[in-house]
Amino acid sequence: MFAPCNVWDCDRRDTPNCAEDAVREGVVSGEFAPCNVWDCDRRDTPNCAEDAVPEGVVSGEANPAFPNRLLILDDEPDICSMFQKVAEEIGFQVQFCTQAYEFAQTYEIFQPTAIILDLMIGEVDGVELLRSLAQRQCAADILIISGVDTRILATVRRLGMNHGLRMLATLGKPVLVEDLRAALRQSLHTPPTITERDLGDAIELKQLIVHYQPKIDLRSSDVLTVDSCEALVRWQHPQFGLLMPGTFIPLAERTGLISSLTDLVLDLVVDQISCWREEGLNLPVAVNLAPQLLSHLEFPNRLARRLSRRKIDHSKLVLEITESAAMEDPVRTMDILTRCRLKQFTLSVDDFGTGYSSLVELYRMPFSELKIDRSLVTEVDQHEDAKIIVRSIVDLAHNLGLTVCAEGAEGPEALTFLRSVGCDKVQGYFFSKPLPPSGFATFVEEWSKG
Repeated sequence: MFAPCNVWDCDRRDTPNCAEDAVREGVVSGEFAPCNVWDCDRRDTPNCAEDAVPEGVVSGEANPAFPNRLLILDDEPDICSMFQKVAEEIGFQVQFCTQAYEFAQTYEIFQPTAIILDLMIGEVDGVELLRSLAQRQCAADILIISGVDTRILATVRRLGMNHGLRMLATLGKPVLVEDLRAALRQSLHTPPTITERDLGDAIELKQLIVHYQPKIDLRSSDVLTVDSCEALVRWQHPQFGLLMPGTFIPLAERTGLISSLTDLVLDLVVDQISCWREEGLNLPVAVNLAPQLLSHLEFPNRLARRLSRRKIDHSKLVLEITESAAMEDPVRTMDILTRCRLKQFTLSVDDFGTGYSSLVELYRMPFSELKIDRSLVTEVDQHEDAKIIVRSIVDLAHNLGLTVCAEGAEGPEALTFLRSVGCDKVQGYFFSKPLPPSGFATFVEEWSKG
């Protein structure tokens, strides 16, 4: 008798120690000790998963001090990326795997507080993985996601509970973003305690960094090109690791630190534009403006001086303003934005489709671009109503002479639809997550090579 060898316990497919492979080859005698990736001490075996670097795992060390750590196992990378985006937005640190043996390794290193588990991963099913997690006394909240019958999902959840596991919920595929977000919120633990002084010190010590997410031009029928990018701030916290903006931007807005934070981000972006220009990379970069800045009448002049000192063309900086922020004080906003446009800055209305602004006021503002909110874009491959709304927004924007960028494209179906309705640009995890400066430059270079 041979002990069963599954992907969870063995990734050495090319060694005779795998009983399952030995049986397939016709070996009928001899005993083989199963290779268990959790307890593997065979360092000289190149296929040991503990020594290997998983291809599907998001790079970077996990920080156990961060209270919300999500590990995703799904064999579709696009799905993993979409789940990652949703989870990071609400406060999770995320890693994902596309193969079961990667999951075994990453589980031990990452120590997740929550797990998203697809029931079918190649030849391994989720029931086997649940059993293994129970044997390891897993305390993480577990969210089962699968396209199987709802009765099977319910049975799997009961089975997990009988094993003593914390079964958070089950969701059928395709997964609605709002359902996923609601389920994950149930698993959120108390976020890191961050004070106004902490954030002020971080700004002073320049612990804030910027990642860049590519925007892809859809207007060519032949070749898709990298059109520009969006700058997204992160906090490299000395204790909690890399913090997403949702963790600290609300505090900055409440305490008035948003102005100094934005000044630091703008300095970092301007410096990066200058560095890329020297390297031959000359793309516009978009920066989000907080609503509070739209009340500072001196802002356009300060911004112009910042770019002029580095001899940077003003058109290389795109200012993204949310739809609701633009409407808070229309007269003052129109004053500031018009002066920005006169100084050749590009203006984009962000998150369009989520506010309740007057279309009359909107068209009076000197915007040159409109960004469709991801809450609409992520639904176009599932709901006909979302398609109708997005198509109408694209038509409206083009009739007003605006270019259109769709945010949150997470799969090929959404991309096909957006191209069919004439959307000009798109950004989303289907193409790339936000990248550090060197990673973005590499992405552009590799993209240009096809």
